[in-house]
Amino acid sequence: MVTDFLSCRQCGTCVEACPADAREMTGRSVTVDQLLAEIEKDIPFFEQSGGGVTFSGGEPLLQADFLVNILTVCSERGIHLAMDTTGHADTETILSVAGQTDLFLFDLKHMDPEIHRQYTGVSNRKILSNLEALAGYGSRIVIRIPLIPTFNDDVRNLEQTGLFVNRLPGVQNIHLLPFHDFQKTKYKKFNTSCNARDMVPPTREQVSNARKKLEAFGLTVTIGG
Repeated sequence: MVTDFLSCRQCGTCVEACPADAREMTGRSVTVDQLLAEIEKDIPFFEQSGGGVTFSGGEPLLQADFLVNILTVCSERGIHLAMDTTGHADTETILSVAGQTDLFLFDLKHMDPEIHRQYTGVSNRKILSNLEALAGYGSRIVIRIPLIPTFNDDVRNLEQTGLFVNRLPGVQNIHLLPFHDFQKTKYKKFNTSCNARDMVPPTREQVSNARKKLEAFGLTVTIGG
């Protein structure tokens, strides 16, 4: 049996139809109580390490109502809560989870709205506005920048990024995430084309230069994280 992954709707029909039970669906729908029960199993480890739960994805804010509910019950149990987000959501939605979230890991890909749209499909205007709103709310935020040569590692973009982040109240930390090409093997496995096939990871010098550019604005920059 051959799967056309470009046409696949992930509906599970092929799993039900397969006479040899050779296929299975990964992932499942859960209730807040079911997810909480899984999280509570790790509370002893959180207490020892000082860690907690990170909600990521995909984009966790796409399931805002569920997210608010699980954040609320986790917060009541004193669990540290982090949110890994692109920031592309309604401002009302992102602020609705801010009160229960201890840390936002906020992606910042590019400062130019048109270049951002070209590569991601959406403008960054809402994203930057939401970042300003979170900072104004007083949320703890770590900026995460995927450093991609020829996309966002030029001097102009790095300086605009440094200026913007420097103006955000209470925001000081940036995690610089150098691009890697580990995904190429996955694209090959699923027989699909990789849009990033011509992109190459940054050199150590390029990473170091980007770090220095951002640190010049008084920001604390960590490689990776």
